[in-house]
This record gives sequence, C-alpha cells and structure tokens, in this order.
Amino acid sequence: MSIENITDNILNDAKQIAEISLNNAEKSKKEIIDKAEKEAEVIKSAAAENMGKDAESLKSRKISAAELQGRKMMLGAKQDAIKKSFDEALNKLKSMPEEKYIDFLTNEIAKLPYKEGTIILNKQDKEKIGKKLIESVNVKLGEGKFVLSDETVNSGGGFVMKSGAIEINSTFETVLEFLRDELTNEVANVLFK
Repeated sequence: MSIENITDNILNDAKQIAEISLNNAEKSKKEIIDKAEKEAEVIKSAAAENMGKDAESLKSRKISAAELQGRKMMLGAKQDAIKKSFDEALNKLKSMPEEKYIDFLTNEIAKLPYKEGTIILNKQDKEKIGKKLIESVNVKLGEGKFVLSDETVNSGGGFVMKSGAIEINSTFETVLEFLRDELTNEVANVLFK
C-alpha cells in the first residue's frame, strides 16, 4: 500500500463518513431553526398588538442565533468527518495482511536515502515480522546493511530508522499526522463541495 493509496483511502472513507455526519448535522440544524421560528412566531403573535416592531426584531435575533448554532454544528460535523477519515486510514494500515505489510515497509525503507542503519519497530511487529522485514529490506537494496534494533517504539505500526545521528520517524501516526497537515483542505474540499 503506497502513500497514494493511503491518500485515496482517506478521501474515499472521508466521503462516506462526511455524508452521514452532514446529513445528521443538517437535520439537527433544520430542527433548531424550525423550533426557533415557531418560538419566534408565538412571541410575535402574543406581542403583535403592543410590540410589533420588537417582536419582529426578537424573531430575527432568534433566527440568527439558530442559524449560527446550525453553522457551528455543521463545522463540528465536518471536523469530525475529517478526523474519522484519518482514524479509518490508520485502522486500515494496522490491519494489512502480513505479506503486504512487510512489502509496504520494505518499499518505504528502500525509498530512504540510506543503505544502512537500525530499524526500530513496535513490540508486536518486532516479534512477528522483524527478522523477515530486515531480510526483505537488505535483499531489495542489494548492498543494504540494515539491522533490527533491540529497542521498540510505541506506535500502531510503521518504523523508525536510525543511521548515525539521523533518525527518521515513519510510524503510522507520524506519517498520518504529516498527511493530515497536507491533506485536510483537500479532504474537506472533496467531502463538502
């Protein structure tokens, strides 16, 4: 699974999540506005004889307040949909089949400008695929001289590569956070155009 596939998955999942969130938020917004309009009409009717102008002003303020609350709810729904999209992408990365996962990590390590170093994995990955991954990386690079660290990293997956004083954090959480900064506007545009 490449970064492009991750991006596509994020955008596709975001569309589905956004549709549900926006429908719920739109329904709540409409209910709030309808309720505010009804309350305003009751107030306007009761005060129509004595305070026609004040009642209309109050109605306008009630409707404005309800619309503002509705916009806040829509913004919250959009932010929630974007967050859920990235959470879903992380879950998909974590649940990759072992062979695909090793291939994915091997390709990501091979893209780095280093041909030797230490690979640090989370505890589960170290025990389950650590040796296979290092073997795969070194075979792919030919002259590669990567070794598996005795250390572990606290992450859901991915790796940290150390080569001398250089450390590259490619854990899933770090990569997705980087992508979140880059893609939030693009995801929002896809979800909410």
